[in-house]
Amino acid sequence: MTRVAALVAIVVAGTIAYGSLGSQLRGPSVFADELIYMDATRSIADGHRPIERDRPYGRGLLFPAVGAPVFAAMSNDRKSYIALRWLNALLFSLTAIPAYLLARRVLGVRWSVAVAAGSVAAPSALYTGMILTESAAYLTGTIALYALALALERPTTRRQLGALAAIVLGALARPQLAALVAAFPLGLGVRWMVAPPGARPGRDALRRLWPSAVAFGAVALLTVAAFASGRASLKDYQDVFTSYNPLAVLEWGWFTLGDLSLYLAFVPVVVAPIVVTYAWRRGRAGDRHDAAFVALLASATFVTTLVVAAFSSAEFGFSRLHDRYLFYVVPLWLILTALWVERRLPPSRGAVVVGGVAAAILVATLPPRLLVHDGSVQFDAVGTGVWSRIRDLDPARPSGLRLALALAALGVAALVLAVAIASASRRSVVVLPILVVFIANAAIVWKARIADADVHVFSDNRAATWSWVDRAVPAGRSVTDVYVDSGPCLERARDPFRWTEFFNGRIGPVLRLGLPAPPGVVTDGTNAHIAGSRIVRTSNGPVSPGYVVAPPGLTFAGTRIATGTIAQLQLWRIDGKLRVLNAASNAQAITVACPAGA
Repeated sequence: MTRVAALVAIVVAGTIAYGSLGSQLRGPSVFADELIYMDATRSIADGHRPIERDRPYGRGLLFPAVGAPVFAAMSNDRKSYIALRWLNALLFSLTAIPAYLLARRVLGVRWSVAVAAGSVAAPSALYTGMILTESAAYLTGTIALYALALALERPTTRRQLGALAAIVLGALARPQLAALVAAFPLGLGVRWMVAPPGARPGRDALRRLWPSAVAFGAVALLTVAAFASGRASLKDYQDVFTSYNPLAVLEWGWFTLGDLSLYLAFVPVVVAPIVVTYAWRRGRAGDRHDAAFVALLASATFVTTLVVAAFSSAEFGFSRLHDRYLFYVVPLWLILTALWVERRLPPSRGAVVVGGVAAAILVATLPPRLLVHDGSVQFDAVGTGVWSRIRDLDPARPSGLRLALALAALGVAALVLAVAIASASRRSVVVLPILVVFIANAAIVWKARIADADVHVFSDNRAATWSWVDRAVPAGRSVTDVYVDSGPCLERARDPFRWTEFFNGRIGPVLRLGLPAPPGVVTDGTNAHIAGSRIVRTSNGPVSPGYVVAPPGLTFAGTRIATGTIAQLQLWRIDGKLRVLNAASNAQAITVACPAGA
């Protein structure tokens, strides 16, 4: 099989596998992220600027722009939803091509194809089953890594501009990838350290770095300005990136490296001392490919880990691991493993021991609370699935989990050393732990997410039933969701509200009637209250929505024109201000909304 045929086979197989798995999810399960990207894609497909609900869209623009033609080609929103997930499967699988090209800088064809296949097999492919930007970001992020590798090998003006363009493309998919602009100067520093004695860049070479200097300076100035204003942000992440404790970022950086070690079944960490030492020596001898690879591995991993650690340590990082934002560097670490196998590097016992002990310490110092059997947690940290199941064997003894993790890391080190000593031709055996962990984690997280999305909201599978609001409301009119935040409505109406909003483009703002949320708690929608004359008001004054979707039990001054979902949500046409007839306060609305048996 030629390399082209092999890559085509990987892309086709990945697309079919992930598209089929994604079809097992009945509907959206990551709210409100999927809604945001669905709304943005829908609005572009309709010929408008991207919006989310009734607000300007503020996240990565690439996926909505690429998905808009796919959305527009379908006859209804439900078919568009299915098609967008197949698009995600294709985008994720196309990562095989830049991963292969990146690997070919230092590897032969056979192992470069293996790296391409491994990159597509990463369990983070879970995100292809949802309307998220990760698939587009994985593809463009790997393209950016390849462009950076070329620029680090020979930092010509053309290659620098190519790397910067690739980073911009990645940032359009996911703003986090803009941080890769810092990987180039850091990587150049490492690259020059690895360069042969007397081969340091002169003044003319430094002057040719002007494109990167301008880009890095612009990013640095924008970052400083954002922090100085107290609104440090990456687009709409401004409420996340607010303030940092350096010690907390350092601590979470350590935990993030431990998560990466778990994700890759310890193998790359164990062989890293051997490979890095070897590549360093090759670089000192004048091999620019190996030197550039070491520089890229170090700089990209450092920058990505720092960004993920900062996010995890922030208030809205929820004190959990986030390999959701880390897996973009996985192809680099697969290449490192393949280098050890393909070049049959000498089995240095000391280096293997160092790598094994490092891996053992990284994972044994992870707090057991970060490795829990919880679907929402493992959505952000898919690489922890297997290890959380190990914790379930004896959840009352966290020391037992730490010991199991340390022994697993040392066991992988023993396997590496045994294979290296016994047979240089059978080193490929060491990829088996990675393959097993990839498959096991993928099975765990896909099963959990399919179960989470197995929600029965509509009475049948007809598109008209799912788009019941859009069918009843004239084109160009906006509908307001009125959600009552109560126990009964949470149980009976939350998913019907969410799925109705997701599959009906006319729904815009969301009002929340309920008790005041505690400080710092994120609520779904804008807080509203029932005031004098039973008029619904927000901080901006009385609400005059035109149309509203509300839970059963509430009645309004208006006309009920449709009922939808098995929760019997009500669509009302409102003339003038929104007035509740059977509740004079939010507390009363809570008592009458979502009655049993409705």
